[in-house]
Amino acid sequence: LTLASCVLLVYDFGYDQGPQQQRWVLSGYLVSTIFFTGFELYRVFSPNEKSHLLNILRLVLPSITFVIILIAWLLEPVTLFGAIVQFEVLFFLNVLLLLVFEFTIYISRLYTRALSPAFVFASSFAVLILSGTLLLKLPNATVQGISVLDALFTATSAVSVTGLAGVDTGTYFTRMGHWIILGLIQLGGLGVLTLTTFFAYFFKGSSSFQEDLHIKDFLSSETLGGLLELSIKIVVFTLGIELAAACLVFFNLPEGFFETLDDRLFFSLFHAVSAFCNAGFSTLTNGLYEGPMRFSYNVHLAIAFLVVTGGIGFNIVFNIFVYARFKALSWYNRFVLRLPKYHKTVRLVTLNTKIVLYTTGALILAGTVLFLILEQKHTLAEHPSWWGKLVTSLFGSITPRTAGFNTVNMSELAVPTVIITILLMWIGASPGSTGGGIKTSTFALASLNIFTTASGKNRVELGSREVPQHSINRAFAIISLSLIVIGIGILLITTVEPGLDFMHIAFEVFSAYSTVGLSLGITPGLSDFSKFVLIFVMFVGRVGSLNLLIGMIRQTKSLPYRYPQESVLIN
Repeated sequence: LTLASCVLLVYDFGYDQGPQQQRWVLSGYLVSTIFFTGFELYRVFSPNEKSHLLNILRLVLPSITFVIILIAWLLEPVTLFGAIVQFEVLFFLNVLLLLVFEFTIYISRLYTRALSPAFVFASSFAVLILSGTLLLKLPNATVQGISVLDALFTATSAVSVTGLAGVDTGTYFTRMGHWIILGLIQLGGLGVLTLTTFFAYFFKGSSSFQEDLHIKDFLSSETLGGLLELSIKIVVFTLGIELAAACLVFFNLPEGFFETLDDRLFFSLFHAVSAFCNAGFSTLTNGLYEGPMRFSYNVHLAIAFLVVTGGIGFNIVFNIFVYARFKALSWYNRFVLRLPKYHKTVRLVTLNTKIVLYTTGALILAGTVLFLILEQKHTLAEHPSWWGKLVTSLFGSITPRTAGFNTVNMSELAVPTVIITILLMWIGASPGSTGGGIKTSTFALASLNIFTTASGKNRVELGSREVPQHSINRAFAIISLSLIVIGIGILLITTVEPGLDFMHIAFEVFSAYSTVGLSLGITPGLSDFSKFVLIFVMFVGRVGSLNLLIGMIRQTKSLPYRYPQESVLIN
């Protein structure tokens, strides 16, 4: 039933149908809804099945559907099938609920297998990319069809929240194709495992130990407890801030830029999701550089805020909320309730939060100042006001941090700006976020270790805390692997594309690995081999080179012995 319903949905939206085919599709929706309702009733009343309140809640939508159809049939002069046609959307929602439920249960069963969490994590993205490729190949997804390679490239770019495009996203895909890309961005940004755990709460009432173990690393959590609640917070926070930002973008768009209200609404929603997930996809041919959009500074600020919020990591955002709530309550108790002043010795802001916030702030400030200085006579020349120059510089500093939006002509950037942009892309966002790169904390720990080694200390200390050695080791492993993957990618592309400028090739590969999406314009003209290289680099960059290596290599338990130490000469 699940497979048949999936095929039915794909056929309904992916292909054009005549009146007879539409009738068959609607009949299929009706049959799937009836069987789904029957299965849920069996789960509720069968003594062999574990039933809980959520089983009963899943019967609400089918019950409402059948009641509405019955009322419409009795009160209006239409046939039963005519009443069903009027409320086809309800049957579609029922079938969609069935698919989400069944696929959630199926993925949850995979956790019981003896598989490495890193392997399951990487496989979830691979399956999502394959599914996205097949969906983008549907006739109704594109204007004039698309090759398998371009569909695979676009799906990989969307799932890895990169934003690089082998074809023009704005004109090549239909509205349905844009919805598919939007769904892939959202799933890729949040992660299949996070959404699975979120839906497990509604469909099973709890999450298993195996589920917690598999999503622990993806959520950058130090403990296994509370991961279900954390997943729920992530999904609710993401959807809430995307919706709020979409409204903000909607009311600040240039007047007359869109022909219809539907186009205006979809643009706002698409770019809000793309910005928070640090994807960089745009439905405009030239991105935010299109026409008057390049001067819509309020839109730029809203998108920049989404990029930073999605890029600092969910744990950091929630830690900030906890600290802000504590300060608000302390202020309320002291100045409103007039309670005696007291000192509560509790450490609310974690070391990870401090490192991420300080590093993020320093990178944004340094990037903005350098962009403002270096681009005065280049891309900033078309902005007459200092406010416009400042916002454009701020946006140009934030967007390389794995977002990929552009409000300037990237091909006109000065060479020093290109080099700085490559560095910002390589550093990327923060752990546990929707962005890529080696991450801000990795860069910060590596920099601290350099100064610690130069000062003769044997451990890294920050404030009143010592950084564990395994964190330092992991940071340098990530840096080394990133340079190896990027180096191999540049080497392969320069071998088959000898006529291209080396700086342009390096920029594209860094952008692909860090899942940024900024481009100097050479991606659409690359050969098939070069696009395959970028596909591999994007996938490795999203999954994480170290996570991919962990998933492939058998893990060694703690060794019960130690060899004698012998120094190795390092100059």
